[in-house]
Amino acid sequence: MKFLKKMGLIAVLAAACAGCQSSSNEKKVGIIVPIEHKAMNEIVSGFTQTLSKDYPNPIKFKVANAQGDINLQRAIIQQMKDEHYDLIVPIGMSPTQMAVAMIRQQPIVSLASIYSQQDREQHKPCHIAVVHDGIPMRLLLQFIHQVYPKLTQLVLIHSPSDKIYLEAMTAPAIGKESGINIKTLMVSTLNELYSLSNRIPDNAQAILVLKDNLIVSGISTLAMAAAKHQLPLISSDQGSVENGAGFALGVFERDVGVEGAKLAAAVLSGKPACNLPIVETPHLSVFINKSMLAKEHQSLNPIEAAAKANHYAVEFVGLKHE
Repeated sequence: MKFLKKMGLIAVLAAACAGCQSSSNEKKVGIIVPIEHKAMNEIVSGFTQTLSKDYPNPIKFKVANAQGDINLQRAIIQQMKDEHYDLIVPIGMSPTQMAVAMIRQQPIVSLASIYSQQDREQHKPCHIAVVHDGIPMRLLLQFIHQVYPKLTQLVLIHSPSDKIYLEAMTAPAIGKESGINIKTLMVSTLNELYSLSNRIPDNAQAILVLKDNLIVSGISTLAMAAAKHQLPLISSDQGSVENGAGFALGVFERDVGVEGAKLAAAVLSGKPACNLPIVETPHLSVFINKSMLAKEHQSLNPIEAAAKANHYAVEFVGLKHE
């Protein structure tokens, strides 16, 4: 009887030990979303689903939304640092810059940023892998010019985010190459978007939005202003088109997450993050919302023609709430 009890105790301890081993193999991955919107959700979905499938051990994900608050974003990163997350995944340039500045030990996989190889080389030790998704301003404006060759007055609405502000400041000079005069309007909070329709110049012929998290999160408000003024609302991501823009030149946001998950799986398996190549922007597509084009009184034909001339795939999407 004592022998059986002893064997039973050994079996219980073995089971407990197996549980401890499984727990020790679990990896904690923290994802930092600067502000929630459709494109962010697509990136997160592509990343989490792909990494769960590709990495052999259990993963505990924490997706933290900074809600557009820089102080909250800093607190999230600090918490993930203090809790020794195995991998930090900032989405966008601002969270990436902050994470790199605050974290020296844990590896980082940056998604949807323009963090460069030169940026990586400045950090000793380098501990960051990167997936780009930026669209060069010159390429974007050239495409707009192909769609609307008679367009000369464009309004660019942007936030004060470092990356976006820099792009906005370079846009007017690049626009002149195609004969487009670009008026920039900066919006610091979502509340300012509601009064924006009164600030759009009378001579404006189109409205442009970049991959700008703050502005994209309020794209439905801009869509109402575009419809009111019967102006095309052009964006740079799929989610914006699903939430009110007429069309966009961009990438499938989910693909950004998928590519990031491949890097993350390699890092969690022991490969140094900085030894992994920077993944460039996935193939560009043109996303079109027919119903919004109709509300803006815009034709589909020139958009399709420009996409065909550049060998861009055309993807038709509907409003998310339709």
